[in-house]
Amino acid sequence: MFGGVSLKDPKVKTLVSVTSYELINFMYNTLTESGWKSTFNYSKRSPTKFVSKTLEIPQGSISGFNKYFNYCYLFSRNFKEKDEAARYSKNNGTSIYFSVVLYWLLVYFGVLDESRLKLCQGYFSYRVREDKVPQTRYRAGLHAWLSYNCSVIDTTIWQQEELFDFQNYDSKHPVITGNIPRGMTLIGFEENKSLAKEYARNFARDSKLTFCEWVIYHKQQADLLYNNSLHLV
Repeated sequence: MFGGVSLKDPKVKTLVSVTSYELINFMYNTLTESGWKSTFNYSKRSPTKFVSKTLEIPQGSISGFNKYFNYCYLFSRNFKEKDEAARYSKNNGTSIYFSVVLYWLLVYFGVLDESRLKLCQGYFSYRVREDKVPQTRYRAGLHAWLSYNCSVIDTTIWQQEELFDFQNYDSKHPVITGNIPRGMTLIGFEENKSLAKEYARNFARDSKLTFCEWVIYHKQQADLLYNNSLHLV
């Protein structure tokens, strides 16, 4: 998973003096140093602060959305060392990997309109739970998610459940489907769709599959899981 960074890290300065611009630059450098990419230099654009917005899925697509969303959430919590996902957790990429998998399951099989679905990269930040005693009271880290009509879709924010208080969140599970937990901030950029394709092709190549074979493989796994598990959303 993307490791969190203390806002008191000397590279980021302290919370009282750090700016969004400085934090974005720090995250951009960390992103590229970890071997990931972007379709533009973040320092040359203004980031978006994503806010809660009801996620409205077309009526005929709800079942497909639930199936693929649940698959990515459950798989992200339970993958083994032998699984494809494990390759990317080692270089800070769990949230990117599962965002890309979900993106293509939703687009390739016609669940959501590709023109309205965006892969986003940026960072999360929040105040650490009071019952935890870390080195700093605030935490930030690289993160990726999807945006559909400006509503956030995030299957991997659960990675922060040890330090972030999800207790008062209106979801039964630590995921985001439109409403962002109070106290959690997501700031980042909507990438060009070419990056989602480039990432997917790289994942497929690493598994010795074509792009189409890779997407179909994940659909088959999602079908199996959907038929044998509890539905989350």
